[in-house]
Amino acid sequence: MVFNTITVGTAVTPTVIETYFSHYLNRKPLRQKPTAHVSYHEGLQLIRRFLHYASYHTVEDIQAFTSQWVPSPHWVKAEGVTIPQKSIDDAAKAIIAQLGHKGVDKVGGSKWWQWRRGGSSLQAEWIETRVDHERRKRTKECCKRIMLYVHGGAYYFGSVDEHRYQIQRHARKLGARVLAR
Repeated sequence: MVFNTITVGTAVTPTVIETYFSHYLNRKPLRQKPTAHVSYHEGLQLIRRFLHYASYHTVEDIQAFTSQWVPSPHWVKAEGVTIPQKSIDDAAKAIIAQLGHKGVDKVGGSKWWQWRRGGSSLQAEWIETRVDHERRKRTKECCKRIMLYVHGGAYYFGSVDEHRYQIQRHARKLGARVLAR
């Protein structure tokens, strides 16, 4: 079975419509609950239905679907960067020093989260509004706010592409540059 935007949309649309009508027909009992807001209620039902639908597909299908490229709007500047291996090694040493031997053992050892496929590089993306970027360039000031955004999904599910819209909003609202991985 194909797993793409059309099939996912077809699978979740009845849930969205049903939740919308159900929400308004039963809004009085929902008044004091988090689901009182239709967008929250819709979001929960949409995620539940998506996860149910996804459970019938392979991990590779889900990864391919959730790592689709999402374009940035014209008001966003996104710049890809490669994290140097030395920086990765230094960060690993700092984490190990901070956790100590007992802490490293609790997270399953020091190798699994440092493992990288041979020849692969660690890619990230700087994301900020064009207005902030141009102002910073013009005034030659360093950015005063930087946010590190590491998406959930344990690198099994999702990508920066999938989270770019949310990251762009953080950058805009904070007036910050966001390093996203």
